[in-house]
Amino acid sequence: MTIMDQENKGGIDYYEKYKDYSDQEIFEILRNHKEYQDSAVSGAVKIALERKLIHSDQDLMAPEFQQKRSFHFALFPRINNSFHHQRLIGSIFRYLFVVSLIPVVYGFLKYGEGKLDQTIWGVALGILWFGLCLWLKKTLRLAILFPIFGLLAFLTFSAIQKILVPEKLVSQDLLMVFAGTLVTTYLLLYLKNLIANKPGGS
Repeated sequence: MTIMDQENKGGIDYYEKYKDYSDQEIFEILRNHKEYQDSAVSGAVKIALERKLIHSDQDLMAPEFQQKRSFHFALFPRINNSFHHQRLIGSIFRYLFVVSLIPVVYGFLKYGEGKLDQTIWGVALGILWFGLCLWLKKTLRLAILFPIFGLLAFLTFSAIQKILVPEKLVSQDLLMVFAGTLVTTYLLLYLKNLIANKPGGS
């Protein structure tokens, strides 16, 4: 089952859902109809017929509507549907905003230990990360990714530096830092790819 199949479950009235879609978005659904449930395709076909975008549902047999599902591996899977493209971008940004809480929580934990300087640093870095991600979301300017990657590198280096203390070294902590950095780096690169490659030029 594909991601699109999963999102198109639940007895949704697809005609109502798609009726405000642009002609181009309806065409995208029809061109990729093999990625959708039958009920979703039926809703899109009904709208396409009303708008005279197609003459009958038999038009879906034409070569332009016969795109096959792609099962080859891709590091950054291409999303051809505008709706799902925006949903995925939104999900990545939500993850990035959650990441901003990590240095803030760390700062407040250090406040409980009486280390006010580390508290200030933690809160400041969390706010800076959140602000940069919010700026990127509002403008979609890829140049903003450079300071974000720089801040990620700084946070990772700082975390490793604090973990690599012989009497406090915990391999699980080190593994979590590497895993978190790897996931965040991947999602930032995927976000760059999604922003740079909008489906249908929309």
